[in-house]
Amino acid sequence: MNEGIVPDSAGKLTSRQREFLDSLKHLYEVRGQAVSYKDVASEMKVSKWTAYDILHDLYQRGFLRLEHAVTSGKGRSRILYVPEWNTLSTTSKAGDDGTTELATLKWLRQKVVQYAKYSVSDAIRMAAQDVMSGQNPFRTVLYACVLLILFSSAFKMDFEQLVHFRGFMTSALSAGTVLGVLIEFMFSLMCDEKWLQEHLELPSESVKAFAECEQSCRKSLVRLSEREQKLMVSVIRQAVMP
Repeated sequence: MNEGIVPDSAGKLTSRQREFLDSLKHLYEVRGQAVSYKDVASEMKVSKWTAYDILHDLYQRGFLRLEHAVTSGKGRSRILYVPEWNTLSTTSKAGDDGTTELATLKWLRQKVVQYAKYSVSDAIRMAAQDVMSGQNPFRTVLYACVLLILFSSAFKMDFEQLVHFRGFMTSALSAGTVLGVLIEFMFSLMCDEKWLQEHLELPSESVKAFAECEQSCRKSLVRLSEREQKLMVSVIRQAVMP
């Protein structure tokens, strides 16, 4: 379940890229459906290949989502793009004016709702897979935040035996410390073979996968800026304490 790609908060767009992003957003909002690079090319008065190159770069950086629409004929499909977030506020620095935080919180809540459609075991397993598929530190840790919320909600009593989740989220500790400790406590349970089989009914082989997931989270966390770490803690706090 890798439906929403998280834009890189550190990514900076050139004025040209911003123009193409705004053009696609406008077309998407007017039509209410995915947009072809050819339509953007027409609006921007450029060749379709120029539009494709710029939009595909935006997609690879996480600002757009890629879709395919099957056309009539020989089973061919059209490449279409959708703005990843409605506000597209990730073009500003995280925390500069609060817009990025609001967009991040909205995305996080949407992901939690998506995972909630599955069993607890499947939701946590898929969330962990998304953590491992993160294309940069920001995305990896943000998916870990989703995993934390799912885990703390489903296994509140087990988690509270290790740390008072809400109290810890409002402590005076640094954001990096808060995230690091919460991730450590969560994976201490998930990497316990007995606990794993009793509560998630997953095979013992999953311990290795979760251990690798924890290492990925730790490596990514230390690469985040202090501002990005604070953003993570803030959106988790708002998600669990609305």
